[in-house]
Amino acid sequence: MLIVETDSDPGVWFHMPLTDSKSEFAQWLDMQLDAVGLVHQRKLTWREKRQMKKFLEGSAAMLRDRIGAEQAFVFGPMPPQAAPLVLFTKQFACDKAHSTEHLNMLAVPDSSAAPGQRVETAPFVSPHFGEGLRCLRSWTGPDGELMLSVTYAWNDPTHDIDLVLKGHYDDPALLEASFDAIDDFARTLRLAPTSM
Repeated sequence: MLIVETDSDPGVWFHMPLTDSKSEFAQWLDMQLDAVGLVHQRKLTWREKRQMKKFLEGSAAMLRDRIGAEQAFVFGPMPPQAAPLVLFTKQFACDKAHSTEHLNMLAVPDSSAAPGQRVETAPFVSPHFGEGLRCLRSWTGPDGELMLSVTYAWNDPTHDIDLVLKGHYDDPALLEASFDAIDDFARTLRLAPTSM
């Protein structure tokens, strides 16, 4: 795995460890709660802390054990009473001949998803990876709620990888309000110098 770094404000985007070590993750959680309080310039309530801890613990376990995410980042400015917005990265070994086909798969609705899924795909340029894609998907969840996800993908022919940044959220209005910040974050991603 190549290490992905970001030039984004560390007071806004927090790196989330995907470690098996419960003590290390608990230590990160305490720092995360303090950081979110600083972003919002107030002390979080015990209920907000409990909900955030539970959500982030579950997210880390799912990303690590089920999705196989390599790295994850938390967007600090989401309201503390809302679920945190978590974006994760995955890398796929890919030669250039297959990359366009793989990236274009983002534009095809998932046949296993709920009916009525909408997909909007557009070019997305990164100063570090060049032209890629941004894909917005919306669908109706099992309880009738609207779900929304955003995925960015680029091919890096220098390292023969496709890089994907993805997140989903069950409050479309909050996610849409954060799109500019998420786009800005996506543009900051780059491979660490030691990866090159």
